[in-house]
Amino acid sequence: MSYVFKAIHFIGLTLFIGFCIAGCNEDDENATASVQIKNDFNNPEMDFQPPWTICQSSYMDVEFGQIGTGLTSAAEQVTPGIDYVLMVAAWNDPTCAPENCLPIASKNQEEVVDGQTRIISINMPNHQGPCPPEGVQPIPAAQYNRILALWPEYGFLPYAQRAQNAQCLE
Repeated sequence: MSYVFKAIHFIGLTLFIGFCIAGCNEDDENATASVQIKNDFNNPEMDFQPPWTICQSSYMDVEFGQIGTGLTSAAEQVTPGIDYVLMVAAWNDPTCAPENCLPIASKNQEEVVDGQTRIISINMPNHQGPCPPEGVQPIPAAQYNRILALWPEYGFLPYAQRAQNAQCLE
């Protein structure tokens, strides 16, 4: 009886490995998803609508650029996967003057799969920042440091001093 069990187990394992290998073909290299980012900070369903202009934005290492309040970016093709939306946002300043900007990120990792078309909305409950008001999650060092590397021209302070960025002090 144990030989029969072992034989069935071996056949099942062989089939499983075969399916896994068949699923790993060169088409995976060409996998894409179409993504847009929506600046949903003015969402009327939220208790508070912060006046953030998204000055810079990136998802899955693809730049989406500036996104005004209530607007949605152009669609970009990204490699499927999971990542945070990384951003520089200006408080009540559509011109994005550096002294009005802060590094922020989506609160959740966002996932896209091959062939998907998706709009990722960024709003009050779905963001985190360096000097968050009550109820907003503080940004982790990993996302903060990625933003610093992407957009050094803003001169944001190191993570340990993040609450001392100019916009945090207002």
